[in-house]
Amino acid sequence: MKGFSTTGKFSTLAATKSKKGEVVSTSPEATVKKYKEAMKQHKKALKELHVCTESFTRALTAVATSFQFLASDTCISVIIQSSGALACGIEEVQDGVALQALMEAIDYSLSARFEKIADHQRELKESCKRKSKAEQTLALLCTQCDKLKPTKDADPKAQAFYLAETQKRVEHELECTRLRAEFEDAFHDFETRFGTLVYEDMKELMEQLHRVLSALSYQLRKCKDSLLAGPATPQSLAVMA
Repeated sequence: MKGFSTTGKFSTLAATKSKKGEVVSTSPEATVKKYKEAMKQHKKALKELHVCTESFTRALTAVATSFQFLASDTCISVIIQSSGALACGIEEVQDGVALQALMEAIDYSLSARFEKIADHQRELKESCKRKSKAEQTLALLCTQCDKLKPTKDADPKAQAFYLAETQKRVEHELECTRLRAEFEDAFHDFETRFGTLVYEDMKELMEQLHRVLSALSYQLRKCKDSLLAGPATPQSLAVMA
């Protein structure tokens, strides 16, 4: 499975690591089997991200509101102002476009983005099956021809039967060559499409995640700077430092 590397080139799932950390090359057939599991794991991770993002922003809102409630009776303006601003700021992020866009991006990945590749995956799997079946038949024909190979004194009937079976083997070898080429083309096409899809998915999610986390970071930093700029007492600032 190909994806864009840090150099901008495609890398592939066909290169995997063994338990000892050694790079092991696997066949295209073995790689095909990994696609379904890889997509299943990705969807599972996206669902977890969706749930965690919602619970994290809710928790931040609750903490900010809690600080605002705690500060209401302190009569210390910097705490009241900072906690109030934080509560409002976090609520803005929770209700804002950035978080909504992130959730929509996750939902799209879960429901639609990887569905685009499903048909191509099925076609690739079928091509792989046709090739494997043809290779198994060829192996049987080769074994059959080896068994039928006539001796020098064999009768003409046995020789003719051997030649007929040999012709079948040759014709099937050509069919195997065609099916292998068909599978390799389908595999390359699928890898390219899949790699592009993974790149688009990752790029979209990283952009949306960055927007949300930047917005949250801005609100938290603003609260921290407000507290440090006007501490309740010089002593409390010294303790914090």
